[in-house]
Amino acid sequence: MNTEVQRQKRSRAGFTILDALVTLCLAGVLVGVVMPRYQRLAREAQEAALKMELANIRLSIALFKMTAGEYPRSLKEMTEKNVILPARMGTDAYSGSFFQQKYLMANAVDPQGNLLDAFGNQFSYNPIRGEVRSSTRGFETW
Repeated sequence: MNTEVQRQKRSRAGFTILDALVTLCLAGVLVGVVMPRYQRLAREAQEAALKMELANIRLSIALFKMTAGEYPRSLKEMTEKNVILPARMGTDAYSGSFFQQKYLMANAVDPQGNLLDAFGNQFSYNPIRGEVRSSTRGFETW
């Protein structure tokens, strides 16, 4: 009778190999389902960030052209030069000051100071036309 009780205690004591295999299979299925969705969402977030970056850079180029009379020679120049615009700081009609800020804030740059897009690639800039594009494969026409 002692051996019967000991056998029952051992069988209820912990995980068996079968329990471990079932757990690993379920974890593998979850990873297989979740990872592609995560990768797709991450890619969509990068695409949205790229669209916003391009829109901001293009607006900054237009502002530079309006204030300087010419397109910037490079995107790096826009991260170095300041734009100075009149701005109302007070509540009355006569108080005012000047808004002074860089044309373009450098959020992501490589060691040479070139702007990087959301995918980590440099932007392609044409200083003659003032056009900026992504150099990331598949997004060159944006």
